[in-house]
Amino acid sequence: MTEYELYQLMELPNEVANLLLDYKERRDITIPLSIRNKILNPKTWDEGISDLEKLLVNDNDGIGVLWELLYIVRAYSYYEYINRFIPLDIFIATMKFCTRFLHEHYETFNTYKFIWAWWFPRQIALKEFRIGSLEYEFIEGEEKEIAIHIPSDANLNPNAIITSLREFIEFQQDYFPEWKNTPLTCNTWMLMPEIANLINKESNLVFFQNLFTVDDIRYDETWYMDWIYPGYKGNKESLPEDTSLQRNLKQHLLLGEKFGIAKGHISSIKDIL
Repeated sequence: MTEYELYQLMELPNEVANLLLDYKERRDITIPLSIRNKILNPKTWDEGISDLEKLLVNDNDGIGVLWELLYIVRAYSYYEYINRFIPLDIFIATMKFCTRFLHEHYETFNTYKFIWAWWFPRQIALKEFRIGSLEYEFIEGEEKEIAIHIPSDANLNPNAIITSLREFIEFQQDYFPEWKNTPLTCNTWMLMPEIANLINKESNLVFFQNLFTVDDIRYDETWYMDWIYPGYKGNKESLPEDTSLQRNLKQHLLLGEKFGIAKGHISSIKDIL
């Protein structure tokens, strides 16, 4: 697969595609195979990304890192999809992870910058896939789990969620049968119990939340702010109120109430599907 073909499939912004091609013309380094191997290994991909970023010292917009990672996609990931007979549409949807975050950074800061290199190895190493509305990550820790991630552009309509879950179960059975009966988990602000008081009772979020049994709540984690108030780093009093969730959560926080991150699991996928 050529660079041009990949960029077209991913629907990268023209400006980003041109920046990537310009980087290629200026590229004067060779990435050691050892770094690429680290990036493909869940145990070492953080180290691999760190090593890569150290080699690209003046890569302020992340374009150099993105080019190097997309090179691995072309040289490795794409052919792994072919060898495993995983459909091209899943490859495209999964790799559009980059496209989505490039657009989001532009919408927030009016400039393109790739700041998600630390997460991208999951897609490159075929550990995370976009199936319909949701993303699914195969995690091998002390206990195996399949983590559900909610992309910012996800359709949370109940039908879309159920369709995604059904299609993923079929995908898992076809391509990862050894992961049968592995727990489906989710780690997100969307599972916080307080959500019920912050949104409309008919909201799709309520349906999504009710799919899970909450196992852990962490009020000390605040990264939910990046998702609910993207790009905002000011004080609570100045938080934007563009959506009802933003308005209600702002008032919740100003009253001294807590919010955070919760992790849960789907108790019985059969009951849902």
